Amino acid sequence: MPEIVKFEMPRVETVVQGAGAVREISAELERRDLRRVFLVTGTSVGSGSAFARLASDLGDRVVGTFDRVKAHNPVALIVELIKEARTANADAFVAVGGGSPCDAAKLAAIGICEGSDSVEDVARNYLEFEYPNTIRQRPLTGTPMPVFAVPTTLSAAEWDGFAGSVDESGDTKDLTVYLEATPRAVFLDPEFCAHTPRDLWATTGVRALDHAVETAYAKNAHPFTTALANGALTILAEYLPRSVRDPQDHEAALNCLQAAWMSIIGVHNVSLGLSHAIGHQLGAVGIPHGVTSCIMLPHVMRFLEPVTSEEQARMARSLAQVQGDGLDLPAADRLERILDELGVPRRVSDFGVGREKMKGVARAALGDIVVRESPRTVDEAVIYELLEAVW
Repeated sequence: MPEIVKFEMPRVETVVQGAGAVREISAELERRDLRRVFLVTGTSVGSGSAFARLASDLGDRVVGTFDRVKAHNPVALIVELIKEARTANADAFVAVGGGSPCDAAKLAAIGICEGSDSVEDVARNYLEFEYPNTIRQRPLTGTPMPVFAVPTTLSAAEWDGFAGSVDESGDTKDLTVYLEATPRAVFLDPEFCAHTPRDLWATTGVRALDHAVETAYAKNAHPFTTALANGALTILAEYLPRSVRDPQDHEAALNCLQAAWMSIIGVHNVSLGLSHAIGHQLGAVGIPHGVTSCIMLPHVMRFLEPVTSEEQARMARSLAQVQGDGLDLPAADRLERILDELGVPRRVSDFGVGREKMKGVARAALGDIVVRESPRTVDEAVIYELLEAVW
């Protein structure tokens, strides 16, 4: 008899989608009686004309802007964001950009409700994991401030309560995981996303592919998320190269945004896996977020193929619907074709990261919670071997 499993439904309340969707933010804030908004973004997006128009549309609702978010969220900056938003007496965050601004807003929302004032305070909210199954998490004492998300990449941080940060005194990335921190409203605006550099759009699109692959063959895979994951693979295979070629192709971009949503929507129930565990820690030593998937995913797929052959055959059939050449290619080879078409980076050494860092990355990856759903048992030596292959 099947065991009883609890499935937590996703917590996003509203998704507004289509060209010009960001112009609906004010109406969604008004509907929730939120009147003191703090904007969160990075330097690149924050200096652009599209962000300026968004801020202007929100008018006097905006009580502050934090435009200093950096990749992977150095934790000292999160402390600054918490203090500034608290001083401004904000009642909601609007995160604009890729995964890092969205994660920063989630971390700050948690920090404010938990009274965090320092790096040490923020660290108390980290999820602690010891391979293979030991998990410790401090319960929330309050309700996180609402977060609205305007994604400009395909990293899909807007759909869950996971948030990553890095303490720059070490080379590890820590996860904070509270379902209650999931953004309340998400605005999928392909017109706004046209300003995103195409190399960033491409690599974060591969990140979405990574989400779909890993949830489809996770040890605790669920038919609801597997069906969505395979649909996401097909959509991304068709529309990601098209939207990379033409940022004004709003149809292609919206399809990609929707596929990124499909790829990760049940992640609080079905975990990501080995590629993400290694990728999180490669991020901590300086590899951009989406690029880590470009580097690791095909190698991890081949490592796991002996125990996921049925699932990978299904992925191969999904990708063949788009690639349509009739060849009996494995899923990892079909994925490589997409990476070749996109022209994305494929090696760690391309980013000036020394080989001597790889042992530390392997050790940290084994302590990353998502590694527990790897369908094949791993240890530091196995992870190090995979890293050697991609260095």
